[in-house]
Amino acid sequence: MIQNLKDAGCNETTISEISEMYRCGQMSAVGGLLKRHRCGLMDSLHECQKRVDCLDFLLWRLERKKDDKDDKKEKKERYL
Repeated sequence: MIQNLKDAGCNETTISEISEMYRCGQMSAVGGLLKRHRCGLMDSLHECQKRVDCLDFLLWRLERKKDDKDDKKEKKERYL
């Protein structure tokens, strides 16, 4: 269980709290802490996804601008 909590990104304090609650049979409290940690991870995931989306949009705009310039250059060369 300890390794699983570490792999899930729990810090030592959280691991100690969960371990103690588990030893005392406080399964509802353990579940509550795990759900809060999961929510925090999901919030981080969503924040990272927003950042990726922003970069994707920027890359799309840059590529579109490059394509527009290439099209204009190609049209200009045809008329010369």
